Amino acid sequence: MCIRDRYLCKPLKEALKDEDSYVRKTAAVCVAKLYETHPELMEESGFIKILENLLNDGNAMVVSNSVAAIADISENKGYNILDLTPTNVQKLLTALNECQEWGQIYILDALALYFPTDARDTENILERVSPRLSHSNPAVVLSCVRVIVKYLDFLTNPDLIRTYCRKLTPPLITLLSADYEIQYVALKNINIIIQKLSLIHISEPTRQAEISYAVFCLKKK
Repeated sequence: MCIRDRYLCKPLKEALKDEDSYVRKTAAVCVAKLYETHPELMEESGFIKILENLLNDGNAMVVSNSVAAIADISENKGYNILDLTPTNVQKLLTALNECQEWGQIYILDALALYFPTDARDTENILERVSPRLSHSNPAVVLSCVRVIVKYLDFLTNPDLIRTYCRKLTPPLITLLSADYEIQYVALKNINIIIQKLSLIHISEPTRQAEISYAVFCLKKK
């Protein structure tokens, strides 16, 4: 371990607590980058705990960058280290409305790892997440679909289950008019949903010429 690296810890911790939100959000990314080369130092110095505390930050970009940093660290460790609570989930939902597209994707992917406490908690999250089904970015749409599909298991109201099942179909059908790579991912998701939820039926007409390649890839897979 280079002594110089240890000297980075103090200024980085100060940056994570800086009054300027731009400094805090940039520092959050730095933690993930340094973790790639010095994981022991980052853990010993308590940086993961600091990132978790930043999930309660009042700035949406700071929150989304912290989620992204924790996701990168989780990937390096080989397991999820994000411990979501009802309190910081509400913070994530608030940040979801204010951050950029890639930040929304990270937040949605984090919410997909959360287990709602009860049906009411589930309904609240789904209500605030579902508007992303109409987002122009296919990645945001697919991350939203992932959250909804998981959370359906926690709903107890049959009518709500049917409602959200119906909401899932149009955006996935729309993605079948996108590039072949996106069509492929959409079809994979449709396949999973059909297997899991018998309530979903794709009855809207689609142009065979546009999806033939994606169907071929799905069958080959």
